[in-house]
Amino acid sequence: MTERATGLRARERLSTNENEFGPSGEVIRAIHTAAAEAHRYPDCEHFALRERLAAGLRTGRDTVMVGPGVDGLLAMTTRGFLGAGRTAVTSESTYPTFGYFARAAGSDVHAVPYRADAPDLRALARRAHECRADVVYLADPDNPGGGSHGAAAVLALARALPAATLLVVDGAYAEYQSPAERLSARQVTGTRMLWLRTFSKAHALAGLRIGYAVGDRSLLDALARGAEHYVVGRVAEAAALASLDAEAHLARVIEQTAEGRAHYTAALGRLGLSVLPGTTNFVTVRPADPATGEHLAGALAARGIFVRHLKVPDLAGCLRITIGPAGQRARVLDAIARCLEGRIAAAAP
Repeated sequence: MTERATGLRARERLSTNENEFGPSGEVIRAIHTAAAEAHRYPDCEHFALRERLAAGLRTGRDTVMVGPGVDGLLAMTTRGFLGAGRTAVTSESTYPTFGYFARAAGSDVHAVPYRADAPDLRALARRAHECRADVVYLADPDNPGGGSHGAAAVLALARALPAATLLVVDGAYAEYQSPAERLSARQVTGTRMLWLRTFSKAHALAGLRIGYAVGDRSLLDALARGAEHYVVGRVAEAAALASLDAEAHLARVIEQTAEGRAHYTAALGRLGLSVLPGTTNFVTVRPADPATGEHLAGALAARGIFVRHLKVPDLAGCLRITIGPAGQRARVLDAIARCLEGRIAAAAP
């Protein structure tokens, strides 16, 4: 889409937080096998995948619902819990899709500013009480900031909300959290919360659109009111099952992503750019000033390296860059250094 809009060709597409390490060999073989039955409808209940997920999460199958990625699950959430005359609370600079869907459903949406480059949990709770919110949205880990409040803080937020308010936690990057910081299904199902997960990021299945929601059965029943039949296909489900079995590959992706974050943080720091603390598959980079960020985004795009130039209030001028393999990082860092040198040379008298 960016290529069509700009006329530029992407050599490195690092603006959409895709998994640059790619899917495992097991997943590719599973996709090939499943494609032979692409003429068959999928199991609408996704029984096998829910069984497998429930076992890994140590919860019951009836507390897991499969859906078309986090975006699709957010759309289902707004159809099931929001609408005209209802109210939602979110953060001003966070992942915007929930707000888009909530407004499209006719709901009033209240957005609160970040605090210290991250969602302000106290402000979210305070606004939820002020407007008697039906739903509060939180991305943890956050996008585009990248930081994580962790399970204890998220649970404290859930307890601080009005009793009737649903907390929707977007856990698209949960695999990148440490186990101690990650929510558990037991914690989630013990409160009025939906935990939305995806196979798009750590599992590298962004092109197949598959994810799942974890929550009490009563909440999943309400969520199902906004669902569509046959929206997750057989190939996507086969790939998801195979990715859950490819544990060694997932562990390598997580490890290499952490190494990449450390590499970018140190190398960009030497170039005068700061990296916000984060627990995701991208780094959020703060230049010395917004103008430098705008220059870098444009200059990198001209070299075929697409990064996200953030324009949201709390992170204006920052760049969001997907973390990839070492060779790719070296090319990106070299390009950033050259772009910065060019800007300095252009500014010289």
